[in-house]
Amino acid sequence: MKHRISLHAARRAFGGLLGLVLLLAAGAAAWAQQDPPGRVARLDEQQGTVSFSPAGDDTWYDAVPNRPITTGDRLWTDRNARAELHVDSTALRLDDQTLLVVSELDDDNVRFTAARGRLQLRVREAMAGQRLEIGTANLAAVVETPGDYRIEVDPAAGTTRVAVAAGGLTLYGENGESVALGAHQQLTVSGRQLAAVSGEAVRAGDAFDRWVAERDRLEDQSISARYVSRDVLGYQQLDRYGDWQSDPTYGSVWYPRSVDADWAPYRDGQWVDIAPWGWTWVDAAPWGFAPSHYGRWARIGPRWAWVPGRANTRPVYAPALVGFVGGDGAHANVAAGGRAGIGWFPLAPGEPWRPGYRASQRYVDEANRAIAYQRQLARTDYLHRNTPGALSLVPVDIFGRGPIARRDFLRTPEGATAQLPIVAAAPVPARGDRHPGGFGRSASALPPPDLRGRQQQQFQQSQQSQQLQQLQQARQVQQVQQTQAQQAQQAQQAQQLQLQQRAVQAQQQQLQMQQMQRFQQMQQAQQPQPAQQFPQMQQREALRQQQELQQRAAQAQAQQQFQLQLQQQQQQQQQQQQALRAQQEMQQRAAQAQAQQLQLVQQQQALRAQQQMQAQQQAQQVQMQQQNTLRQAQEHQQRALQQLQQQQQQQQQQRAGGGDPRQRWTSRDSAQQFDRP
Repeated sequence: MKHRISLHAARRAFGGLLGLVLLLAAGAAAWAQQDPPGRVARLDEQQGTVSFSPAGDDTWYDAVPNRPITTGDRLWTDRNARAELHVDSTALRLDDQTLLVVSELDDDNVRFTAARGRLQLRVREAMAGQRLEIGTANLAAVVETPGDYRIEVDPAAGTTRVAVAAGGLTLYGENGESVALGAHQQLTVSGRQLAAVSGEAVRAGDAFDRWVAERDRLEDQSISARYVSRDVLGYQQLDRYGDWQSDPTYGSVWYPRSVDADWAPYRDGQWVDIAPWGWTWVDAAPWGFAPSHYGRWARIGPRWAWVPGRANTRPVYAPALVGFVGGDGAHANVAAGGRAGIGWFPLAPGEPWRPGYRASQRYVDEANRAIAYQRQLARTDYLHRNTPGALSLVPVDIFGRGPIARRDFLRTPEGATAQLPIVAAAPVPARGDRHPGGFGRSASALPPPDLRGRQQQQFQQSQQSQQLQQLQQARQVQQVQQTQAQQAQQAQQAQQLQLQQRAVQAQQQQLQMQQMQRFQQMQQAQQPQPAQQFPQMQQREALRQQQELQQRAAQAQAQQQFQLQLQQQQQQQQQQQQALRAQQEMQQRAAQAQAQQLQLVQQQQALRAQQQMQAQQQAQQVQMQQQNTLRQAQEHQQRALQQLQQQQQQQQQQRAGGGDPRQRWTSRDSAQQFDRP
């Protein structure tokens, strides 16, 4: 009985530890699984010159509206320019000379950093369980409720002004200070301690406010908002460039206006490699964002119609909803003018989309959930691979090298690709001769040099801070899990000890019962003779000693088993602690490497700045030398002119002194001889 109880307790302890190990492994797997963000931002409207710099690139380009904006991207509005961004249904409007950095943009957090200028934020719907933040050099403004907010950043004065027209937000400083602002409240702060300072009130009623009011009016009166969710980016442009109609098969569909007869979806634009999604379609039409990244396309009669899907389901951004044929390597099975070709066609309603990058099944299910109501249309045979005019085919060396011209497309015989394999991702590697995300057209206006270096450094520091926070959170989670594991082990050890004590007590009780029974039997028996009494007493004493030995042996065995289990548990704890220390050391090394990389980047930036200063100094020296040379030449010319004038004066004086004007003195010696007394 004693051995069965100990073995059962050991099995329970091992089962608990195994479950805990599996739980930790599952948590680590979940931590390692990182799906790409299901949402991005879009530049919906721009006036004047707006410049854009993609994440990881110091180059600035002219902004392209349909290029998705994500973490690390930057925007600059030049003098007399304005811009409007949308993230889901939230609108962010930028006045002129405003520099904005997208510090973080994923499914749970939206964080912008304003380095300079003035911006207006309109939050239409509450973001349940999500964080919306606008950061400046002074503070972090976290939006609490839907409303209308205004922020002005003046880096020269070192101040930030925040005004709340409607809604509510909380301002956070450096050391945990916080200030809540409600409707019709405003605050101007200096430094990072939320120190209030006197300053001008937030301007209202100027040209920027009138432009913001007009944008709000157009957004509120949008016809397309009746058919799609306001979280679908680019829905506002559908009103001006197309019409909504009802179809008996697909429901509400949208037809684009003014397209060529041979036009097809995903034909007028370019492929750009944008992290973390890879090859992304950037449409050239002003309305091309929403139909390229949400919903499906259907051929209804001679026209193409966009089928948006469910209006009450949160959309998930996709880089392109197409199927690919051909490409490089094993997929090089399409010939285009003697060269390897690659083609693509739009997915039809009911066809599931599979990303070409690593993602969880949950991510894929959410991306395809918008077409769940089209179960009667569910298909996996790729309808448009055989639809006339649906396939767009170009040579592989054209793919990803900028906007695709009409002359780059090649015609294919009908049914030529009917039996070719379809892949979800473009089988073309990223081009090494172009930076991912760039368009090759340099920006015509740049932010001030000091702001460019400052905001790049702030973004790198912000990225490093986020990574360190993630590491700290991971460590905290591991510490909590380790504490829970230790508590579970201690509880199991206590249970095992209680079970062992109960087993020993049960054995003792059994021995006591046996002794009582024997004592009663001896009392009931006849009284022995005095000669027999002594041997019986010896037997009872021997029996008592034997029972004590058995009890001591049982206790020693239980204690030995308990110590053995305790040693095993301590060894497991030591192994877990060693693994945790190794992981923490790896994380610290990664953080140190990131810090060293950041320091190296800063040193390189300082070196470049020093080189630029040296180049400027050399240029100034060359310019000064040129100026000195020019001045010396001018002085030489002036001296020569003065000498010439003096000679002319001397000649005039000689003529005036009675000399014969008909005489010509042609030699210096003759002149000297004439002048002698």
